[in-house]
Amino acid sequence: MKKLSIVTVTYNAAQVLEKTIQSIITQSYFPQIEYIIIDGKSQDHTTEIIKKYEKYITHWVSEPDRGIYDAMNKGIQIAQGEWINFMNAGDTFTSPKIVEQVFQYAKESSEILYGNYVISFENYLKPKYTPKVLKDLYKGMLLNHQSTFIKTDLAKTHLYDTSFRFACDYEQLFHFYQAGRIFQHIDLFIAEFKAGGTSTKHKINYLKECQSIASQTYPQSKKYYQKQILYAKFVMWTEKLLPTHLFEGLMSLKNFK
Repeated sequence: MKKLSIVTVTYNAAQVLEKTIQSIITQSYFPQIEYIIIDGKSQDHTTEIIKKYEKYITHWVSEPDRGIYDAMNKGIQIAQGEWINFMNAGDTFTSPKIVEQVFQYAKESSEILYGNYVISFENYLKPKYTPKVLKDLYKGMLLNHQSTFIKTDLAKTHLYDTSFRFACDYEQLFHFYQAGRIFQHIDLFIAEFKAGGTSTKHKINYLKECQSIASQTYPQSKKYYQKQILYAKFVMWTEKLLPTHLFEGLMSLKNFK
């Protein structure tokens, strides 16, 4: 069995941290998991929760950082497992056996494993299927870090580029794809996370950063991102205009992102 490092980054998220910890430590694969928690010097009772589960945690630290991706880089640098995954505060695995199932399907030659995921909105869950072939990766983040496992040695060669504020995870995966690294699609729903993360809250700036990353290799992506930015503005306008339950009703439709 392959040793896996799972990193949880957290900051003032005590109210959701415990469910993430429980989702990890109840994995059937846990005997092979190195569990790392990086806390950004939270002011709530985060450290109390961490200490409650300390016997399950290989390494934890609570100190100031320069944001989520800086904290994630700390996790990569500490990690000793063959593979690494990020399951940040509030994120969960879809079942207690899912990590074991992922590695049952993993091929020896693979360097990056990725699967499907579920986005949790206030009133519903939205499953997202990731593509088996990543030829359209220039169109933005087609996968997500919660349902992605990267060879740790590979992750250490290209940390998150913190010159970007919102699209660091996209930049890293796009870099690996352009470098010809071996991706493998795992057709399982691996992770669930709540809508409203950093890239969602700052969607337009996120898209602009994706455009700057992709356009270096795919100049034709400029028109695509211009359309996406207009669409994002429309979605933001709709969200402000409609009550939450009506807006989420629209969001739940298959073609309304």
